[in-house]
Amino acid sequence: VALFTSFLRSTFGFDIGGELRSRAERLQQWVWTGMLGLVQMGSSARLFDNHCGDQSGLGEAEIGTITFCRRCQLGIGIGIFTAIFSVAIIGFKLGVSRNAKLPWLFTAEMVLSGMIAGGQAGSVGFLTGQEGPAAPLNNLYYSTWGALAIGLVLVGSCVENWSTAKSSLRDGEEGVSLS
Repeated sequence: VALFTSFLRSTFGFDIGGELRSRAERLQQWVWTGMLGLVQMGSSARLFDNHCGDQSGLGEAEIGTITFCRRCQLGIGIGIFTAIFSVAIIGFKLGVSRNAKLPWLFTAEMVLSGMIAGGQAGSVGFLTGQEGPAAPLNNLYYSTWGALAIGLVLVGSCVENWSTAKSSLRDGEEGVSLS
């Protein structure tokens, strides 16, 4: 793989890694958020199917309570929400020219990262609590806490860019862009 990418870079001037890094500074965090949302959705769906779905063949101790099943549904919903919004931002960031100044993209990124962080913060207690599906250490536990942590990093990065751009505009500098 490294040899092939080196060949593309030297022969055609095609640098995939450099191009992705120049597109957006938070692209990697958005990719991680999307992947963690998919893991969260898939783990919750598996637990829901195993303990709350068709009850044939399950023992009395293996059937989930109503609280457990509702929290599995919450995990599925928040995972879908996180994955779809992350993929939307990734698509916009990769599909937009790097020279274009798009304040609506930064605004969308800031709002969606705040919604993801808020949703994850609200659901982490329900999912990892005593009766939650992520109470034992499993993929759902780690993906829930990971998505919350990366969501907070995204919000912090957006707020930092916003305050930098705001102070630059206040000082009268030209060419300030939000990325």
